[in-house]
Amino acid sequence: MIELNEKYNLPSEYADYIGLTYATSTSDKHKKDNGQFFTPKQISDFMANLAKPKSDKISILDPGCGTAILSCSLIEKLVSDSDIKEIELILYETDNSVVIQTKSVAEYLADWLKKQNIGFNYTIIELDFILDNSEAFNSNSLFGTENVKQFDYIISNPPYFKISKADKRASVAKELVYGQPNIYSIFMGLSAKLLKNNGELIFITPRSFAAGNYFKAFRQSFFKEVSISDIHIFESRDKMFKNDNVLQENIILRATKTKNSSIKVTVSECDKGLFNPTEYLYPTDELIDLKSVDKVLFIPSNKNESDTIKIFKKWNNTLNDFNIQISTGPVVAFRCTDHLKNEGQVNGAIAPLVWLHNVKEMEFAYPLQKGNKPSLIENNEDSRKVLLKNKNYIFLRRFSSKDDKSRLVCCPYFAQSFDTEW
Repeated sequence: MIELNEKYNLPSEYADYIGLTYATSTSDKHKKDNGQFFTPKQISDFMANLAKPKSDKISILDPGCGTAILSCSLIEKLVSDSDIKEIELILYETDNSVVIQTKSVAEYLADWLKKQNIGFNYTIIELDFILDNSEAFNSNSLFGTENVKQFDYIISNPPYFKISKADKRASVAKELVYGQPNIYSIFMGLSAKLLKNNGELIFITPRSFAAGNYFKAFRQSFFKEVSISDIHIFESRDKMFKNDNVLQENIILRATKTKNSSIKVTVSECDKGLFNPTEYLYPTDELIDLKSVDKVLFIPSNKNESDTIKIFKKWNNTLNDFNIQISTGPVVAFRCTDHLKNEGQVNGAIAPLVWLHNVKEMEFAYPLQKGNKPSLIENNEDSRKVLLKNKNYIFLRRFSSKDDKSRLVCCPYFAQSFDTEW
């Protein structure tokens, strides 16, 4: 350890080194299966800088801590900004191969704090964070009970993966769950319940929780507990966890138990410009209507997007008001291979198969071959469940290539395009 102390001045530098070493020696499959993507030091420092000093005795929770780099960065920041005398740190980590690294970093952090005469007590809990804190979901025992410990700071880069509704963790957190839940949202929802009245929560997560039915129950619970004060957006999806080979649209958010009247939104490409980002300040009710049922969180990254949100909010109708229904295309190609055809003609027994590449801006381009993708599908009793009636539609392509100006591309489709019922 003496040699490392000479090489790494700060605990976060040592944690970063440990994390990089672990990441290069672990398979992508193991990291993906465990939703395990370690936070780079620049991002952990940025997250730590969002924290505000409190008293001289503080408690910190880091669920799914990995190498505890977030806790290290947070403690370094708070120690430099205030006269802290005592720190209690609770770390959760269930991966046996990572816990060894966690203990090494925690001891390094303890030595660093000891030299500064700061009392430090840490505990590494090798249990499932959600199941171990299940009593927090019992509203009758949430506040002021001995069973539910609360914290001044909760900082986390939680695991990201879907779990089934039958999973024990989904059952425990049923108030947060609708459809197939993602583990990260349960980490967020539970953490919000474990904050002290003046506490703050700092997370880096996918932005998918901000809208959609799957996260509706989560948003209803989360925004009942905390209020967002800061959101940071990354313009690049592939540079944040570059050591872990992951493509993800993530945001950093800070939320507090106290109500915030405004939300600061900052934008950077990733670590480039992270500490000199573009800044915007929005009234809270401009980005989220807390009185609504859906509680959709809008996250604009520039003025054009914020102007679009204002226009959108002036619309008082839904698509159903105009007798328009929307649904996803029912064909999942790899599950229908027995029915797909590369050759033939559209008739009663063969229907056209429409792909994303057939949807151009205001133009339905068919036939249009792309690679070896078949453009026809059989019409029979087995395939009928994934076919649609041949009617007038608007085809909407929700994801576009990086060269497209628009992320949404649509075109009209007219039933007369094909002489077929399906």
